Amino acid sequence: MDDRWPHQTVDVLGVRVSRIGVGELRAFVAAAVKDRTKLTITFANPDYVRKAQKDHALRDLMNGFDLNLPDGWGVVLAAKIFGRPVPGRMANDDLTDDLFGQPAEEGWRVYLFGNAPGVADEAAHNLRAWFPGLAIAGTQHGHWAQDGVLPPATAERLVAEINEAAPDILHVGLGTPLQQRFVAEYRDRIEAPVIITCGAYFEHLAERREYYPPWVLKLRVGFLYRLAREPRRLWRRYTIELGSYLGRVLLHRIRHGKQS
Repeated sequence: MDDRWPHQTVDVLGVRVSRIGVGELRAFVAAAVKDRTKLTITFANPDYVRKAQKDHALRDLMNGFDLNLPDGWGVVLAAKIFGRPVPGRMANDDLTDDLFGQPAEEGWRVYLFGNAPGVADEAAHNLRAWFPGLAIAGTQHGHWAQDGVLPPATAERLVAEINEAAPDILHVGLGTPLQQRFVAEYRDRIEAPVIITCGAYFEHLAERREYYPPWVLKLRVGFLYRLAREPRRLWRRYTIELGSYLGRVLLHRIRHGKQS
């Protein structure tokens, strides 16, 4: 983590979550691009936090990012329970207008790296339509891992390809923890000043701009909407594992009280 991006945080079961709003995020990104100073951004959701409690390597990876934004109302709720609330949920889907609208306004170049073959291309097509003038420096799919590891020779080639495209902002959608490992290992080799992890975000952008309907966001039931869309894949995460996460949050609050 770079001390050039000072901000308040809240400890959510060992994961340091940033307590910043959209305005401060935009200011950080603008400063990083202008000064060519590295700024790495990732996201903490209940599933990642729960896994990071058991996997200290994942916890250290997440805490090594400059910004760790609250992805999911479960993290927002935990921050409130611990007495250090965050301004609000800041998932990739919530920040589309900022992640791509700001670059379109400023003339910055963005690169989409990750997800299945063709997905980043379709996402780029939609983004150009939604944000006229947006400069897409390049796209590349993310299906390169072998046994959960990105081969060094492949990673070196991808980094060279990204650098040749000269983006100001690189979006990395390889899934957790592969995307965090890639950023941690190659952040100093990647010339783009801003690097943002994004999981399956390109799939949302490729499908439609508003992955979550407005009523879902208003009622804060995004997890139920995703569960209804993909019940076989997500039922355990949003029932047993989410319940376990909330139980750990409450137990931690009872044992340790509020954070100062």
